[in-house]
Amino acid sequence: MAKNGKKGIGKIVLIVLAVLVVIGVAGTALGGNSDSADAPDAAGQAETQQAEEQEPYTITDEAMDTSNPYAVFIDGTLTNNTEDEVSYIQVEYNLYDADGAQVGTALANTNNLQPGGVWKFEAYGTASPDEVASYELIDVMGF
Repeated sequence: MAKNGKKGIGKIVLIVLAVLVVIGVAGTALGGNSDSADAPDAAGQAETQQAEEQEPYTITDEAMDTSNPYAVFIDGTLTNNTEDEVSYIQVEYNLYDADGAQVGTALANTNNLQPGGVWKFEAYGTASPDEVASYELIDVMGF
């Protein structure tokens, strides 16, 4: 009788294990537990997405100055939103006449912009100020 008792317990343990495996597989197939430590919550996903979407550089306070009879200047403020020093950074603008035709470019550059640093730039363009009606930021390059 002792032999049969051991076999009976082994079968019961095997059946219980099989039922637990089936329940685990069914739970996973149906979506599992959404409160898992591995799954970020909605706020965590929003923060991650916002950090990924933040531009490395932000330009504000842009204004065109045509008061010089020989050159056009685009003034602005650039902020380094990265956690790294930028050894070299450049802004480039296209300059357009009243018909929308490009008549020149304006450039400015600087070195060693610190993390979170703010640079007040003046991009210089050689187009005749009386030709220039508008401008467009074309590129911000930093490394």
